[in-house]
Amino acid sequence: MTEVGIKLEFGNCLHCFKRAPLFNLLTNEELRIINCHRTEVVFNKGELIHKSGTQSSHVLSFNTGLAKLYIEDHKGRNKIIKLIKAHDFYVSPGVFSDNRHHFSIKALTKSTVCMIESDAFKQLMQVNSKFAFEYISLMNTTLLEITEKMHNLVRKHNTGKLAETILYLEKEIYKENPFTINLSSSDVADLCGVGRDSAIRILNDFNNEGIIEYNKKTINILNRSRLESISENG
Repeated sequence: MTEVGIKLEFGNCLHCFKRAPLFNLLTNEELRIINCHRTEVVFNKGELIHKSGTQSSHVLSFNTGLAKLYIEDHKGRNKIIKLIKAHDFYVSPGVFSDNRHHFSIKALTKSTVCMIESDAFKQLMQVNSKFAFEYISLMNTTLLEITEKMHNLVRKHNTGKLAETILYLEKEIYKENPFTINLSSSDVADLCGVGRDSAIRILNDFNNEGIIEYNKKTINILNRSRLESISENG
């Protein structure tokens, strides 16, 4: 069993302020359907939420916490596709194809996740066109983000990849500067597609050059224009 978190038996989708914005397009009756077909689970840091290759039976609405969506190759190395934060919504591509997970998800911090039965989700897509349209738009945006990330991993040097990752963490994940990261140095390296030692060296170089202030888990962007230039041209 890959979902090893603690199941909770409280809360109501109609009055939940933690739910993904997508669910605001549902009527009260449709929210009641979701409420009857979901389980709220708490995953501790490091717990596997689901593993690639296992059966895909639920869609995920992240209420709290931070997790990584990643691919694991045959040598056990990870490539982080994106980070999933509170209020994000995730549907495995396999829900609409082979009913299998094609990525793995692991909690980086203690995370609360609503696991919604995929059949109930599909039912609502069939009866609520605005909900279905917004979901498709959301998935297309995610696809474009992943495509751009893969393109940048090919064309950029390691300094550019790490600069882009720092800006991504500040703008999209933590939304503040300075920020304290919940990722290990290996996770940072996997996120930007460089080796762990190279990631640490470049972080220290950025620190020594006054581009950022890097102290253990805290990053403070000091020279944003320089960092953006490295990200764009690196």
